[in-house]
Amino acid sequence: MRRQLDAAHEPCFRADPFPHYVWDGILPADALRAAADAYPDTSVMTAKPGIPRWHSQDRHLAGPALRDLCEALLGDDLAAFLGEVTGVEGLHTEPEGDWGSYRLAGHGAVHHAHVGSNRHPETGRLRRYSLFTYLTEGWRPEDGGWLELGEPVDGAAPARIMPSFNRSVLIETTSRSLHGVSLLRAPSPVLRRTVTVHFWTDPAADGAA
Repeated sequence: MRRQLDAAHEPCFRADPFPHYVWDGILPADALRAAADAYPDTSVMTAKPGIPRWHSQDRHLAGPALRDLCEALLGDDLAAFLGEVTGVEGLHTEPEGDWGSYRLAGHGAVHHAHVGSNRHPETGRLRRYSLFTYLTEGWRPEDGGWLELGEPVDGAAPARIMPSFNRSVLIETTSRSLHGVSLLRAPSPVLRRTVTVHFWTDPAADGAA
């Protein structure tokens, strides 16, 4: 994976409303297509009551291609690469802990703006960044489901990022990292497919909060 990362285009960096990076085509497209077809049935994933959203952290439920993608995103190569990009030393994932999840969302789904906890309740480690990778081909602007960053102003988020196929978005996860997902309007049976991976540091290493 390191060769692919080294060949990737420079990310689009934006400081507002909080630091985030956007890459297009950072991963092999064929691998993402295979992973998109390897999601388990929603019946074995955790559902959001009343909203067509499902997620799972159980990589054993995923098909081989999705499992391989998750393992690649959890690998040391990516953590080291992101450490170089962000300047944060000691970034690492937690493959056997709160590593992230793979997610599905259907027509009518929404995820209102929120700030997640950035401190691990058991280890005390700090979640510094989250990486969202999008797997649905042919996503259109009118399909909705945009990643929205920051406090809405006059009903609109300061930053909006379309979940295009093979787009990866890295967001800083601090107490000001308000983010959500706009109403999903893609017609059934189209699903918004995402893999999320969290990156942590030892709080003693840098004193971040």
